[in-house]
Amino acid sequence: MAGDDAKYLRGRRPRANHRGNETVRLVDLFSGIGGLTLGVEEACRQLALGLEVRLAVECNAEIARAYADNFLPSNGAATDVSQWFDRSPSESLSTCERKTRATVGVVDILVGGPPCQGHSTLNNYTRGDDPKNELYHAVIRAAEVLEPDCVLIENVPAIERDARGTLARATERLLRLGYLVDSAVVCVSDIGVPQLRSRHVLAARRRIAPSIVAALQAVRARAQRTVRWAIEDLVDVRPRGILDDAAGLSRENQRRAEFLIAHDQFDLPNRLRPKCQRGPHKYKSMYGRLAWDAPAQTITTGFGSPGQGRYFHPSRPRALTPHEAARLQFLPDWLDLRSIVHRKKLAAAIGNAVPPKLAFAIAASLLDTRRARAASLEPKPNAPNTLLQWSSRVFPSPSATSDRQSLGHAASSKT
Repeated sequence: MAGDDAKYLRGRRPRANHRGNETVRLVDLFSGIGGLTLGVEEACRQLALGLEVRLAVECNAEIARAYADNFLPSNGAATDVSQWFDRSPSESLSTCERKTRATVGVVDILVGGPPCQGHSTLNNYTRGDDPKNELYHAVIRAAEVLEPDCVLIENVPAIERDARGTLARATERLLRLGYLVDSAVVCVSDIGVPQLRSRHVLAARRRIAPSIVAALQAVRARAQRTVRWAIEDLVDVRPRGILDDAAGLSRENQRRAEFLIAHDQFDLPNRLRPKCQRGPHKYKSMYGRLAWDAPAQTITTGFGSPGQGRYFHPSRPRALTPHEAARLQFLPDWLDLRSIVHRKKLAAAIGNAVPPKLAFAIAASLLDTRRARAASLEPKPNAPNTLLQWSSRVFPSPSATSDRQSLGHAASSKT
């Protein structure tokens, strides 16, 4: 990402580029397999900073183990966020939260990808008004407790329309805590991720306003990456485990896949669809075939099931393998997923991941002030501050005094 994207995905893990004693201390909530952490790690490498994961919280044991295998967090394991942050924003700190703050220590950047199913347009039951949508505020509460310099939260675009006003309430609370906040909906294909995935991103930082527009512009791709760019080399990889083994198809889905390839079609004709889709419908991509020379559709946890989207392989009568789906998510080959032994858990881990390049772009911009500060300590007078400061729709901090004192600890408690 800080160089050749293809090499990042297919090569070995890049070596750290840490000079001096500057280390970024990270907390990742709802971490999954670490898509956000991967992005922050690469941003740190580009900025010649070290990275230490002080806390990672993931409730699924297999996925939490995979995260730990890759990032060696100081604290975490398979726990629920409420075991670390058990009160709501603006409340005084609980005994549990005081212990969390003491255990975790100083934090430079807090990232989180709260569960998005309650906001998702694929959720036809509780969409826009789901109690799980409140988990977004767990990240805000963590910001109150840990007082990081920077906050990065990823979710689906529909969070902007949440009936409970989740985004507005979260933004207001961050402003009252003294952060400058920017948020936007972005399409990851614009920055070289080979899929048409739109995501909502909120970035917050103290003292200097963040700019999502500037952060993404700095890594904007000249042209969209395609499915061919990402996975053509994996077409005939011999399976040595579930990572390179596509889920089996039913006899009917096998016939559908073969039909699409034989007739060079990408959308399944209605007559070959299930009866519920043979009349007028809005499910054009379901049972569809991916095109080699276009980006993939959004990779979800259902990438192994052609009935859940356009997940038939471009040139083989099968669904995508987990390895192919991971590549389309911009997850590198060197990411160790061996501890995830169940196919459904692996699909969930890959489909729910944040494409690391998105996190890289935002984190590199947020952390750039740290590089300027480190450079000022070196014997190089007038070291330039390379922080991007493009125009963006930034929420200014309110003039009212910060509510941080109401949490039961002063700003000076961070040492």
